[in-house]
Amino acid sequence: MKSIFFFILFVAGAGVQAQTFEVPAAIHPYSDIIEWKGMGSILISMDPAKVSKQVNLTLVNGEKKTVWDQKFNPKNDKYYYISSENARYVYFLDNLNLDNGKVYFNQLNSAGNIKSTSVAIGAAVKKIGVDDYNDLELINCVVTDKALVHHFRYNDKKNKTIVEIATFITHHNFLCYAVELGAIPLEAFKNEHIGNWEYIGFTDDQICFAARDFQNKMSGWSVKEFSSKGKPLKGYFIPGPKDLIPIENIGFGTTGKYYLNDKYTIERGLLTFINGQFYMVGGQRKSGTGAEITLFQLNENKWEEINQMQLNYFIEKKNLKLGIYPMNEGIGYHLDHNGYNKVSLIAFKPQKETAHNDFTDLTIFNPSSVFERKQKEEFNVILPEGLLVFKTSQLGKEGAVTFELKGK
Repeated sequence: MKSIFFFILFVAGAGVQAQTFEVPAAIHPYSDIIEWKGMGSILISMDPAKVSKQVNLTLVNGEKKTVWDQKFNPKNDKYYYISSENARYVYFLDNLNLDNGKVYFNQLNSAGNIKSTSVAIGAAVKKIGVDDYNDLELINCVVTDKALVHHFRYNDKKNKTIVEIATFITHHNFLCYAVELGAIPLEAFKNEHIGNWEYIGFTDDQICFAARDFQNKMSGWSVKEFSSKGKPLKGYFIPGPKDLIPIENIGFGTTGKYYLNDKYTIERGLLTFINGQFYMVGGQRKSGTGAEITLFQLNENKWEEINQMQLNYFIEKKNLKLGIYPMNEGIGYHLDHNGYNKVSLIAFKPQKETAHNDFTDLTIFNPSSVFERKQKEEFNVILPEGLLVFKTSQLGKEGAVTFELKGK
C-alpha cells in the first residue's frame, strides 16, 4: 500500500475541518480524472508517448489514501466510460457500435478487480428475429446493478416499422439475453403523442424502458420492465402531465447516449426510474414570460410536484435543451438555454439553495459537480466522509498530486 502524507487545516470562518493529503506520483503523469459516484475519484495515467496503450487507474476516496491501483489495455486508442448511480460495476468499453457482432470491454468492480473480455450478441438477437446484427443502430448503452444494457433500433422495411430491442449482458457470467421492446409503425410517428422507446432506469434487477404513447384519450408513456436475464416483469401505461414545454433531450451522464450525441429527441417531459420510484422532469410556463423546470413524483398513478427551478429568461421560440442524471439525492441536470449552460440538482427534498456550476466536458464524468458551488478547475466528489476536492490544474504534470477532504 502506498504511503500517504496528510495534515489538518481549518477553513477560516467556515468551521469545517479540512484534511489535505498527497497521492504519490505514478510511472506516468496523471492525465485525467473521473468519478465513480459513491466510491471516489479515479486518477488516470497513460504513457504520453503512446508506446503503450495501457490505462492506469488509481482510486482515491475518504480513506485519504490510494485505495487500489489497477490497469487495463484498451483495444483501441479511445475507450468509453459507462457508470450509473447504484451500479456496483463500471465499464470501459472498447467499442460502442458492434465490432463483428461483439462488444469488447473492461469491467471494473469496487474491489478494483478488472475483467477484460468480449461478448457476441448475434445468437441472442437472432432468437428474437434479428437475422443480421449489422442492421442494428445503437441508441444507448448503460450499466445497471445486474447487467450491461444495450438499446438498439432497426428499420423493418418490409413491415414499415421501427423495431427496438435491448440486450442484457450479465455482470457475473457475461451471458447475453435479448428482448424486443416494441415495433412502431412508421406512420404512427406523425402523431406527436407517439415516440421511440428509451431506457429510463433501474432498481435492483428491475430494468425499465418507456415510450411516449396515447391511451384512453390521455398522453403518457407505455412502460416495460425486464430482469437482467430478459424476463418480462411488467407492462403498463403511465399518464403524463398536461401543457408541458417541449424539451430537447441532450442527455447527461456517462452513458452511451452521451457519446452518441446525434441521438437527441424532442420530449414533453423526461421520465426516469430510481429506487423503485418514477420521477419526471418537465418545463412549465409561468406568468408573463417566465417558466420553470418542475420535478414530479408519481404517486398512485398521479403526478405530484415536489420541487422546481425557476427560468428567469425563458425564450419561447427556443427548445429547452435539457439532460438529466438520476441520483439518490435528486435529479442532476444539464440545462442549455438562452446563455445559461450550467449543471445543477433538483433535489427530492426541497432545499434553500442549489449550486449552479458551469458545464464543461469534464462535468459529464463528475456527477457530484451538481451539489456544491465550485471553481471550473475543481473536481468535487461527494462521499460519506465529506467533500473530496481535486484541482485539475495538477493534471499532466510530473510528480505527486494533492486532494482536500472537507468534513461535513
